[in-house]
Formats: sequence, structure tokens, C-alpha cells
Amino acid sequence: MENLELKNKFDNLIKYNGGNTKVTVAVAMSGGVDSSVTAYLLKKQGYNIFGVTMKTTDQSIDDDAKKVCDDLGIEHYILDVREKFKKEVIDYFVSEYENGRTPNPCVVCNKHIKMGELIDFSIEKGADYMATGHYSNIENGLLKIGDDLTKDQVYFLSQAKEEKVKKLMFPLGRLTKTEVRELGKYLGVRVFAKKDSQEICFIEDGKLEEFLFASTNGKIAKKGNFVDKNGKILGKHMGLGFYTIGQRKGLGISGSSPYYVIGFNKEKNEIILGNNEDLFKENLIATDINLFKYKKLDEISDKTFLAKTRSRDKFHLCKVIILSENEVKIEFLNEKVRAITPGQLLTLYDEEYRVILSGFIKK
Repeated sequence: MENLELKNKFDNLIKYNGGNTKVTVAVAMSGGVDSSVTAYLLKKQGYNIFGVTMKTTDQSIDDDAKKVCDDLGIEHYILDVREKFKKEVIDYFVSEYENGRTPNPCVVCNKHIKMGELIDFSIEKGADYMATGHYSNIENGLLKIGDDLTKDQVYFLSQAKEEKVKKLMFPLGRLTKTEVRELGKYLGVRVFAKKDSQEICFIEDGKLEEFLFASTNGKIAKKGNFVDKNGKILGKHMGLGFYTIGQRKGLGISGSSPYYVIGFNKEKNEIILGNNEDLFKENLIATDINLFKYKKLDEISDKTFLAKTRSRDKFHLCKVIILSENEVKIEFLNEKVRAITPGQLLTLYDEEYRVILSGFIKK
């Protein structure tokens, strides 16, 4: 390794600590570079580790997960979660599209499967903690953004219950993706150069429409009208499930200025089109609230936080208004926010970028 500073950083990171031998950590192993480097890192640090790989669909499991465990000389378990994954993730995913919302399957999987079934299984097998390859951090028991903002995954984890977070470890949180690959190479991890996994693990890239059509026996392809804000018919759409808020391409509608999807009317099977300015909103409503740090929603009423409405969104200063025990209104203070999408996740952070609250966007 030519970069001496990076080598020193790695050497400090993999330093052995005899006290760690008393701690057992289950590593969620996918066969990819992130989880594999996580396992190598913890092994070097002296932890007693074993690997667990989830079987989520009928597709074969990546052999590299077992091979990496064999390289490390550790136990490797396979947890079959196909039934629950189908119910909690795939069925939810299809239903959201059918109802004109845009789902976030990674959030739901983390909540019910990884931070549910997987962590419970790991503890049953004797683990004190479960480690994953997420680019995230934990500070004082709270989720905190990872140092690599281009790969930060706290947004996707923010529906996990606080008691589960206390059992988690994120060894890669202080590293960038480039550094993880370099560390993998430095440690001799067989998959250090392996390509990242596909965007949605249960759908082949580029085949979302085919998947939705097959999953609904074609029912999702219920044609209807594109309309403008006044209800004027502009053309025909292929079905609510094939479009999302903010979409411009693939509409097949021309006008004096570009059209964007700005809303859905499920009752009339209509998709509402408008201009770019129509996509900006001053507020949103979120439900299915998951609270961190504070015990009750009343404690954050009228306080200001930083909000994200999608994973790669920037942070928006906002105020929280409590509507009910499980519903909040978010008022954006300095700017309107573009393309707020029902079905996606709202995550609130404090000034130190620790998660305070998350909920699914209702409108």
C-alpha cells in the first residue's frame, strides 16, 4: 500500500484487543465486500464472531458468504426468512405501487427482517451484538449518519426499534466506500473488488415493470387518464404503479413546458401532471412514527430538527407539529422541498445528525 497515512489508519483500525475475546458478535453476511470486510475487521480486533446469511427468496444464496466464513475459520448459519420476507417486504412493495405510493423496501426489510428476525436469531445463537456492513454510526445508543455521506444508510435504518439499535455494531461507519475496498485488499478479503449488489435485492435491475405485472397478474396495468390540475385530460397512462412523484421521462405527453407527475387520484385512476414548480411543498404529514431519544412525541412539539424526505436528500431545517399519537406535520422553515413522495420515509435528525424520529410520508 503506497498511502502511508491510510496504512496507519488501517493498522490502528485492525489492532487486536484482548478484551474483545469475551464478546460474541454475529455478522450479517451477504457475500458482498461490505459485510465481508466487517467480518475480517472484527476478527482482527479480537471479537469472537460467526456469520449469518438470510435466505429471503427462492434464489440461491451467494456462495461467497460461506467462502469468506471458511477463510476466517468461523461458523456460518443460514436463516430462512422467505415466508416473512414475502409477507412483510414483497407484498408490501407491490401493494404500495398498486395504491399509487412509492415503497421503500429496504426500510421495511431493516425494520422487520434484519433488525427483527436476524438480530433475534443471532442472540439466540449466543451473540452479544450483531454487526452489519452499513455505512452508519451509533452514538450514545442513537443512530448517527455515517462519515461517507454518499453511502450513508442511517435513513434506511431509522424505523428500527431503539432497543434493537443497542444490540448493533457498524464497524464501517467511519470509513468511505473506497477505503473499505482498500482495506479489503489490504486484509486479503477475496471479494474486495466485487461489484455492489443490485438496487432491489428481489428484482433484477431494469425489470421492475415486469415484476409488478407478474405479481399482480396484470392487474396493475390498469390504464387511466393523465390530467392536469384542473382535471383536463392530457393522455393515457399505463397504470398507477408504473409512475412516481417527480417523474418526467416516459410520460409520452408533450406541452409548452415539461410535464411532471405531481399527484395521484386512486379513486378515479388518474395521474395528475403539472410543472416543476408544482412539486415544491412547504410541509408534509407522516405517520407510523418511530421515536428515538425522546419518550413521547409531546417532547419534540415545535422543536426544530433537520429532515430528509429521501435517502439522498439534503438536510432541511424544519419544525414538528404533533397531530396525534402516531402522526406529525412537518413544516419546512427555510425552503420548500421538492417531490415529497407518499410511501417514502421522513427521517428527522438533531444538530449532531443523530436520528430523532422517522415515519412514512402520508401526503
